[in-house]
Amino acid sequence: MNQTKLLFIDSKVENYDRLISQVDSQTKVVILQANQNGIDQISKSLSECCDVDTVHIISHGAKGTLYLGNSILKNDNIHLYVESIRQWGKCLSADGEILIYGCEVASGKEGREFVRQLHQLTGANIAASETLTGNVSKGGNWNLEVIFGQLKSALVFTPEVRASYAGVLANIVVDTTNDVVDDSDGVTSLREAIIEANSTPEDDTIQLTAGATYNLTISGSLEDAAATGDLDIVAGGGEITVISEGEEKAVIDAGGETGINDRVFDVLEDAILQLENAEITGGFVTNVFDDGGGIRNNGTVSMNDSTISGNLTDSGDGGGIFNMGTANISNSTISGNSASFGGGIKSLGGYINNSSGIANINNSNISGNSASYEGGGISNSYGTVSINNSTISSNSTSFGGGIASLSGTTSINNSTISGNSASFGGGIDNDEGIASINNSTISGNSASFGGGGIHNSSGIIRINTASASINNSTISGNSASFGGGINNASGTDSISNSIISISNSTITDNEADPSRGSGIYHYYASSDVTSSIVSGNVNTDVDATSNDNFTSGGNNLIGTGNAINNFNGDRDQTGITDPLLGELADNGGPTLTHLPLPNSPAIDAGSNPNNLDTDQRGEPRLVGEGVDIGAVEVQIPQEITGTPESEVFNGAGGNDTIIGLAGNDTINGRGGDDQIIGSRGGDFLYGKDGDDTLEGRQDNDHLFGGNGNDSLVGGQGRDRFNGGAGNDILTGGASIDRFIFNTNQEFTLEDVGVDTITDFVPQQDIILLDKSTFTAITSDSGTGFSVNAEFAIVTSDADAEISPAVIVYNSNNGKLFYNANGTEAEFGSGGEFANLTNTPSISEDDFFLRR
Repeated sequence: MNQTKLLFIDSKVENYDRLISQVDSQTKVVILQANQNGIDQISKSLSECCDVDTVHIISHGAKGTLYLGNSILKNDNIHLYVESIRQWGKCLSADGEILIYGCEVASGKEGREFVRQLHQLTGANIAASETLTGNVSKGGNWNLEVIFGQLKSALVFTPEVRASYAGVLANIVVDTTNDVVDDSDGVTSLREAIIEANSTPEDDTIQLTAGATYNLTISGSLEDAAATGDLDIVAGGGEITVISEGEEKAVIDAGGETGINDRVFDVLEDAILQLENAEITGGFVTNVFDDGGGIRNNGTVSMNDSTISGNLTDSGDGGGIFNMGTANISNSTISGNSASFGGGIKSLGGYINNSSGIANINNSNISGNSASYEGGGISNSYGTVSINNSTISSNSTSFGGGIASLSGTTSINNSTISGNSASFGGGIDNDEGIASINNSTISGNSASFGGGGIHNSSGIIRINTASASINNSTISGNSASFGGGINNASGTDSISNSIISISNSTITDNEADPSRGSGIYHYYASSDVTSSIVSGNVNTDVDATSNDNFTSGGNNLIGTGNAINNFNGDRDQTGITDPLLGELADNGGPTLTHLPLPNSPAIDAGSNPNNLDTDQRGEPRLVGEGVDIGAVEVQIPQEITGTPESEVFNGAGGNDTIIGLAGNDTINGRGGDDQIIGSRGGDFLYGKDGDDTLEGRQDNDHLFGGNGNDSLVGGQGRDRFNGGAGNDILTGGASIDRFIFNTNQEFTLEDVGVDTITDFVPQQDIILLDKSTFTAITSDSGTGFSVNAEFAIVTSDADAEISPAVIVYNSNNGKLFYNANGTEAEFGSGGEFANLTNTPSISEDDFFLRR
């Protein structure tokens, strides 16, 4: 039977189970999970119904704002959810109603506009509250005062439930950035909000102002009530959520070296803290063996869309986070922190205590952290760490530049470990631990001694076994003295062994000293390799000290080395110095991979010992006459034609042809030389790697070339172009177009290339320069050149070299230069980045700067 009444209630609402206890059986109750996008959860539930008469939404609210799961819906961002909200309306009956119970959602002009937009997008009759909703003694009521349309439905809660509910559906609003504790001043500080939330058993949400900085200035120590020093979160205070109300993160700053000499948050045993859209910085802990520069957690911490940066513990562990409880980290960044162990995160399990040390890291970035001894990015000792769809990069230490696991259990899935450095284990150091690596790429890491990518070790005299399994993964471009890709080592006096199992993986382009295993180095250990490529590394590919227990499961493609005779399994290929692989590139999926080239000996020559359905990218595993050796299965090139609906299309990694037709489509070419046509609708077209041809045609399109020499053609609408790396040809077509130059890093000729713009129209089209790439520009963002001297027009390339301007245009040949070193000869780190072939008469008004 179809449900005609739905009640959506946010799990962060205090005692929500009490509110729904007497809801009638004709109403379907959906609990919005706190760690998921609430708008998407509502959309999914509604899509499973039809002709819904009434929707009740119960969540915390504020003026023109709804807090739904881990998302915020408000006037400032409602445009991002237009299609989703329109779909809500399509699931309602002709006279469908939406009742919104959040506090003050309809308050004031801003609130009424928010409700009006919901009414317009859904076509529903809508009622919302302009006052506090909830308990009368706390200033609340259960009236929905603002109505758009004709409302017929009654409130979903019985009078008895409303009368007995003790809370209100409002947040604690922090309205001063000062760090004060003064009940008489008429304002609420962050510290006061924490103290208030700690004092009641109900869950509380503390609302911060977007972009504001909350400096902690009240120093103190040895108390756990948040009155001084760090902000203590205590057991018995319910779940405390600290959230920024807008798109910019609110910053909570402990002042660093000149601040309160303490961390930012201390989450005590059994306490619960959730951070949403916040930045934690300036934690500075110097007491001996004192842990947790940013956050010390012995309870449960959940972070979403947040940043932990610039924190330090001088002689303790966990520069960003020290975790002895449970830490859930999603869509967040942990960067620039430092400690003795675990520069970014230290997770400590229960070998010598009863702590859990569980860390779940999803869709996050752990980068630029450092540790004196172990775990530049993450240190896991006796705990359990799960890393999914994340990047661990540019961290440093002695053992485990990216990740160090000491007798811990670590799983890595769909993730990238890159650019980290250490003495042992540039990417990963697994010391007596259990590591599982799936569908991931370990690249560009370095170790001065062993294991550029992975160091798997049971030490010199050890009792426990180090065990690592690597499946459907790529290990590329790493370097070390021995074991450029992998060093699997057991001490000669070890009681237990170092065991590594590798299947359906690619190990190439790594480097070690001669005869020291640029791909794999095996030292008195146990190593088993099946259906994998270990070839194309610098010097030799597979070497061993003691070939015992270095075994093949068959179907491998192996290069050279003193352990080559161990690869005598079924269908092993040895002595193959060139496996015919493409560069490490975006061939689809969440990580970079090496795509086998045509005629590669890896194609159709592998096996599938783990019965994998997909390759590293998520593409089907069995294509053609057999499984391919290595991490990537070559796909048959696709020819795809869409429908009039809005759709998402992905290429197969070959030379694909994809035509979107009508609808607002998103098309990803992936690897290969693709032809992508958007046709009608506002489309997002991504060529990615390869020399691609992208055509937007009608409507306002976004075209992104990616790596390679691409051709991007707009059409009739207002289009945006970003050629990416390579020498691209950009043709705007009719209307007003934007040509964007941005690499998300400082300018290099290799990353930017020289793009040809064929039809630039002055005073109509715009050249957009991102200041994070063109770092010598000092003019204000959001305009053209506010510093007039930073743009100049010359008539020769020689004059461009010595111009004092930063951006220089040669009006005789249409060349556009980035002059990074002023009047000195040549262009320093800059150079030519565009050529306007129609040599238009441009001015500073044809540019727009952003950061």
